[in-house]
Amino acid sequence: MPKSGQQWDPQFLSRSSLLTVFASLAAPLTHGRADWPSLEQYTALAEARRLACCPDGRQVAFSPAAPKRVRARRDTPIDPSQLYDGRIVLRGEVPCLHASYHDWFNALAWASFPRAKRAVHERQFEALCDWLVPSASRLPNRRTREQDALTLFDEGGAALVIARAEELPAASGTTDLNELRCAPQLVLFGHAAMEHLVFDSTPVRIAAMVLESGATRREGVALLDWVDAALELRLRDTHQFRQPSADRLVVLQPPHTALV
Repeated sequence: MPKSGQQWDPQFLSRSSLLTVFASLAAPLTHGRADWPSLEQYTALAEARRLACCPDGRQVAFSPAAPKRVRARRDTPIDPSQLYDGRIVLRGEVPCLHASYHDWFNALAWASFPRAKRAVHERQFEALCDWLVPSASRLPNRRTREQDALTLFDEGGAALVIARAEELPAASGTTDLNELRCAPQLVLFGHAAMEHLVFDSTPVRIAAMVLESGATRREGVALLDWVDAALELRLRDTHQFRQPSADRLVVLQPPHTALV
């Protein structure tokens, strides 16, 4: 559960080398700050990235998270546009807590992967509408397997960028990525996984999608932009993310040695 009212630490992004790829992009939200950025500053960063890499995409704005749903009557129908994914897809609003590292990393993910993040939430909203009975006054007790798959990737997914698919060992067992001849690049996508690396000292398992990049090795914002476009294609393929799965399971052990 995301927390709010957390103490600001301007150096938190430097606690994991796996977050270095985001450093230049995140600078407006970290550099020289004595306190938390505002939601308007989250929006400004996400909008600058959208205009730079996908100007035809819809703008999103970060807005205060709504309080828990309170109804005067138990039979009041649920309005999908008021739910989390509905607010994003229909209204262009990303509900966000102030002074929350979890939501800070979500804003960073939106700035880093604007196409893929929108694809996730559009898929989630479609799945929600299929799952929700018309005029229902409460959500079903359990999500569908597709919803689980999309949530797990949104919160804890990553891209494993490789030069050629045959360079990866067999999926059984674990292999130190640094021992491979051409080390893959692990690019975190899930904002909960990013938060875990910074603030927890326990191992974390990450569902990675393998992306074959060819001979070109990209770095920094160029890498993020390429991953964003490649992940969007995967997420918009409705035959994928139908149930929780991954191309590779990546285990990050403190101090964040990647094993697949």
